[in-house]
Parts: sequence; structure tokens; C-alpha cells
Amino acid sequence: MKLQNYIFANQYLDVQDDEGNMFVGRVDTFDEQVITLANITRLDRMTSAEERIPLSKMLNKEAYAVFVGNDKMKYQFRTVVTRADTEQFQIHLQSPEVDDIIKIQNRDYLRISSSLRCDLNAVETEEQLQLQIYTHDISGGGLSFYSRQPIQNNKYVGTLYLYKGNNELLLPFKADLVYMNQVDDDRYKIALKYSDIKEQHRNHIIRYALQEQVRFRR
Repeated sequence: MKLQNYIFANQYLDVQDDEGNMFVGRVDTFDEQVITLANITRLDRMTSAEERIPLSKMLNKEAYAVFVGNDKMKYQFRTVVTRADTEQFQIHLQSPEVDDIIKIQNRDYLRISSSLRCDLNAVETEEQLQLQIYTHDISGGGLSFYSRQPIQNNKYVGTLYLYKGNNELLLPFKADLVYMNQVDDDRYKIALKYSDIKEQHRNHIIRYALQEQVRFRR
């Protein structure tokens, strides 16, 4: 496989750095070393409003690029953002090795198996139900876990504990029950979908999933 099997002219790439800064750019030219993006637009995910603004905070930093290929599947790769030396404002992305391009599962968010501590509290119930669980898998859209006991509530507030280097990040969220399936005589698999989570916290989960996916492939 060659880079041309994934990247093509006039394709749009979503680029996001580790601080949550984002922009969208259209592929102008590309080769095995550099992908040149034009028509750069900063995207505010909280309001869906778009405006052209300087992107100096993202220059000379690593970032993730996400795109849809010719096969209509979603992919991502790790890259470095620099400014192109052209008359028009354009951005350079370091071209990835083909083996470093990762297909995102056919979901809204990449989901990975990962055991992370999570505190859950049921809401809209007279009982004060508190659970401390360890996730079976997580994504930017929700999480699943196994439980020895069935749960009775449909809505929860929780805190996910995510490590970034030596720092522990506390990511609060609200979630709705998606399903509860009994997998054997004394165990249930339970899935929750975030109903309210800060985009900054969702981005931490997304980046963690992407980084873990890259690590697993090495």
C-alpha cells in the first residue's frame, strides 16, 4: 500500500493537538514527506461555529489527523504541524508511514479495551447507589464494564480516572444505560453512553484511545 491509497487531492483532514486545539484543512498537494493543507478553518466543537483565526498555537507540535478515505472508512495518524513557506496561508503535515495509518472502527469514536477506575452514582432514584468499577472498554462516546450484580437504574453520574504521564486526570460525566446483558450465571456486561461530558474531557479520552491503539500496534 502507498500513501496515495489513503490521501488524495481536495480531501479534508481534521487535525487536533494534545491541548484540544483543532482545525480542518483541504489537501492541496502531498508526497511521501509532506501533506500541504489549504483553506484552513478553525473549528469550535462546543458551538459548531467556524471562523478563520491564526493557528500559531498548533505550529511545530505533534497532532492527530483524522480523515475519511476512498473506501468511506475513517482513519487517523500522528503527525507534526508546521507552516508552509508559500504566499497563501497553508499548513504542512509530516506525511505518515503507511503502516502508521490506523483505521478507526466503524463507530462515532474509536473504542479500545482498557481497564480504568471509574466511580458511578445512580441518579433519579431514592436509593444512594454507588459503584466503583473498572472499565472493560472505553471510547469518546461511552464505556462498558462487567458486574456481578445487575443494575436497576438508567441514569448515572460518574468520574473516570485517567493517567496522563505521572498525573491522574479526573473526568466527570453523566451517562445513560445502553444495555445490560447477562454473559454467564453471575456476571453482566453493562454499557453506558455519555449524555453530558465536557469536550475537553472527551478529548482526553479520545487521545488516550488513539495513543493506546498506536502503542498496541508497535
